[in-house]
Amino acid sequence: MESCATQSDRDYDVIHEAIVGAFGLPPGKLAVSVRGDPTLRETVPLRPRHESRIDKRATEALEACEWLLRKTGCYGIYIGFNSSEVRTESVFNPFNYEIHDAEALLGDGYLERHFVRVPYQEKMRIIRRVKNVVQKGPLRQYLPPHWQDLMDRQREAWRPLAKQQIKDIIHSFNRLREIDGYYLRNAAISLSQGLVRASFNCDGTYIVDAEYFPRFVEENTP
Repeated sequence: MESCATQSDRDYDVIHEAIVGAFGLPPGKLAVSVRGDPTLRETVPLRPRHESRIDKRATEALEACEWLLRKTGCYGIYIGFNSSEVRTESVFNPFNYEIHDAEALLGDGYLERHFVRVPYQEKMRIIRRVKNVVQKGPLRQYLPPHWQDLMDRQREAWRPLAKQQIKDIIHSFNRLREIDGYYLRNAAISLSQGLVRASFNCDGTYIVDAEYFPRFVEENTP
């Protein structure tokens, strides 16, 4: 995988447009890449990989993250493979996030103590309902007419990620982590945005449509 993004990868107007805006990826894009710090990219060969704490139990930790997205109120997860940090966002407290140690997630009873089970489809309905309440509530008066129209169309077109696709995305992280040379450093999944963000040890980052992500990994890895 060409995991260190180059300027030519970003063939949309980066000066006038957001990399990922209020309405998602740029029109017609399934993936975009962001070039990182050149000093990190150039020194990759001098920084050998060291096995992290999460690497030692990576399969179990990723399965725990999959369970959180499929079975609980979590709609967003960030996984730091180097730091063993797992950051979660929940529909029960949507303006805050929690930070957990990856090894702690595997402790007896930890998941049940810190997370609340919710049927997946109910969680998706909550996300849709909250979008509707906020965008059509009192704050709507502050939106210019063109924003109102764009938000209405984006909200009506929003479709939740199929539950079974979460497993394929999670397993793709393991594959990217094992790449020689340019390997996955951290990753995040957002069910509300339908996006996957993957950053590599060269400081390059990809933001990919969640449905497309497993195929993206298949097409870009040996």
